[in-house]
Amino acid sequence: MGYDLHITRRKDWAKSGRDITAEEWLAVVERDNELSLFPEAGPYFARWSGDSKVPEPWLDWYKGSIYTKNPDEALIDKMVAIARVLRAEVQGDDGEIYHTGHEPPVHRQPSGLDRLRNWLRALRPVPTVEQIEPPFKAGDRVLDAFRRETTVVEIDPQSNHGLGKVKVHYDDGREVIFMLAASGLSPLRREEKNK
Repeated sequence: MGYDLHITRRKDWAKSGRDITAEEWLAVVERDNELSLFPEAGPYFARWSGDSKVPEPWLDWYKGSIYTKNPDEALIDKMVAIARVLRAEVQGDDGEIYHTGHEPPVHRQPSGLDRLRNWLRALRPVPTVEQIEPPFKAGDRVLDAFRRETTVVEIDPQSNHGLGKVKVHYDDGREVIFMLAASGLSPLRREEKNK
């Protein structure tokens, strides 16, 4: 696993759109004396002979963009130079844009339309959570998800934005708070109480 950088013409490298063709990439490799194809690794895989701290720095074309993994500053600078030739840009996996390998990347600002969409989403009412009515009350003996007996100390069905909370006390002195909606607690049945 690693962090990829992409030479792309797309607004978002991961989405479909304005592709860099394989032929365009191969033409760049052919014209650049620092790049050489390495067909053993794939038909579009190229090694870079520039001054890099990365052992055997490489670039590869895949589905409309050119990428590499974990580049150093020198390889990022090379990618920026290639991007200029292709009228493209260098993007990280998270969409940030690299203008050079020696400066931090720039995060794209949302468009006016994106800001309007986000504002309208924020105006929508938040759905309410139906209040949970537990099958037990404070003082009741219950079983937790691991079938251990405990005593309910406190119940607040309105906390945690309506998901509630329940506090229990174990016989060994521990007190634990669960989210009521996912507590896994169940009341002791009569036959279990008589054991």
